[in-house]
Amino acid sequence: MIRAFLTLILCLTLPLAHASNVGVDWLSRMVNSFDNLSYEGVFVHQEAGAMNSMRIRHGLIGGVAYESLEDLDGQRIEVIRVDDSVICVYKEKEDFDIGLVPNTPFKRFKKLDEGRLVQTYDIRIADNHKRIASRQAVKLTLIPKDEYRYGHSFWVDKENGFLLKHDVLDNNGELLERIQFTSVNFIPDLKAEDFSPKEGLHTQQFVKSDPDPVPNRWQFEWLPQGFDLVWSNARKMNDTTNMMLLSDGMSTVSVFVEESDRKRPQTLMNLGATIAGEKSIQVGDQTYLLTLVGEVPAQTIQRLMTAIMPKAEYD
Repeated sequence: MIRAFLTLILCLTLPLAHASNVGVDWLSRMVNSFDNLSYEGVFVHQEAGAMNSMRIRHGLIGGVAYESLEDLDGQRIEVIRVDDSVICVYKEKEDFDIGLVPNTPFKRFKKLDEGRLVQTYDIRIADNHKRIASRQAVKLTLIPKDEYRYGHSFWVDKENGFLLKHDVLDNNGELLERIQFTSVNFIPDLKAEDFSPKEGLHTQQFVKSDPDPVPNRWQFEWLPQGFDLVWSNARKMNDTTNMMLLSDGMSTVSVFVEESDRKRPQTLMNLGATIAGEKSIQVGDQTYLLTLVGEVPAQTIQRLMTAIMPKAEYD
């Protein structure tokens, strides 16, 4: 009887394990495709009831990585990246003064920890394929094993693994955020001059640099399963503010600790899938403002704000 029961359990779990392994392989292909493929296309980004379309171009030209991201609606801003150099191009002087910079849509996935995902998500592969932007796509679904993270659906190109569509879903399966290509070309004729700002536009150039590491004086008495600090040290943002970063291999939470001279009550804000929370805590004679921002449910941010405390040697 025991042997029969073990055999039944093995038969039931092997397909799930196989699906997870195959799903991880597809996610690995997706991550690699962002840098290894040349492409240009248009996608729509939907979040918090708003939708805008963007054009992206990416290519390796003479061994150098070039990328441009242009907002086709609203502010009409373009961000050009050439290795570590970033040029923001503004069509209107008012936008230049504000300094709005669209986020790279795939940045969050380039550090995806595929191996850790199986600890906190069930990975499923749909039996049927769907066409996205005239390409055959394989659908992967990441179902969270607890209430402290969102669900995700990915539609990746069956031929090359490129991400064609991504949905972020809350714990009730409601859509929070979507990125979906409407057209994409994987054999673009891109040249270095295609990534030069046109004359007469307003530009601002940056050189990417990482903040300086500093000792981390804070710890968490609780973290959701699978979440951990990305860096052993904190990062110095300015003279009074340090930053820590938490991740479960998919979702991240940025934690900012700032010296403050006044107390603030706990508040929460949300923009689609992104939740931000802040509150003040008192350590001795010093008041600190905690700010947490991440693509996680509100209850995750709330509980993390109560779980942070100074390390004993800094208390």
